[in-house]
Amino acid sequence: MSFLEIIQAFNPVIGLAVNVGIQILSFRWFSGLGLLKSVFLGFGAGMLYVLGSEYFIFTQSSTESMSAFWPDLAANTLTCGVLGYCYFHFINLGETGRRIRIVRELLCADGLTLTELLQRYNTSDMVEIRLARLLNNGQIVEQNGKLIIKNQFLLRASQVMVFMKKVILGKTSEFD
Repeated sequence: MSFLEIIQAFNPVIGLAVNVGIQILSFRWFSGLGLLKSVFLGFGAGMLYVLGSEYFIFTQSSTESMSAFWPDLAANTLTCGVLGYCYFHFINLGETGRRIRIVRELLCADGLTLTELLQRYNTSDMVEIRLARLLNNGQIVEQNGKLIIKNQFLLRASQVMVFMKKVILGKTSEFD
């Protein structure tokens, strides 16, 4: 097995390593970037690595192995995308998963009553916090008493996530 074949075999895993590395470094070095944008930056860098290395392998390959370029590119790009999707949800689970946060709060407070938990996890408060975050980030705006999407970034990100869920899980939500 040649060196290029080894790189090609592990290309999506290396792409994930680039993804994770860039995400962590950008999140720590650029405090104004935010977690979500650092995740997308890392994902983009990992995907660019995979595409670039696939192109490099293509240019270095013999003519008989060039017929495998498109299938290899498709498989490695899809695999890198799936690994990036899994990494995104691994990070997201620790940050936004209510069950995880409740368990962390119970640990830090050395226990809470049900009333205390319900006060902290009031549904209307959660919606208000998320709406305030969307408004402050300029992702939605209020016009004529209605909230509308201003910045398409999160909308596109959610569409990608729904697409990836459909590809990986075969459904778009837990209610399907």
